[in-house]
Amino acid sequence: MIAIFSDALNVELIDWLKKTLTGIKYDRNTVKAALDGLKQAHTELAAQVDDFEQWLVGEMES
Repeated sequence: MIAIFSDALNVELIDWLKKTLTGIKYDRNTVKAALDGLKQAHTELAAQVDDFEQWLVGEMES
């Protein structure tokens, strides 16, 4: 299960992120691949997904 808390105005983005990341292996390559798939499926969200990906992967490397 994944929980994402945000004050983002785009609730749809948060829902897509939850669906995309639920049930996947928590490692950089798998997360990046899943988010790349989300960007391809919803190109209108690509810039926002990129921002989220940079933050999340950055946290995973810490």
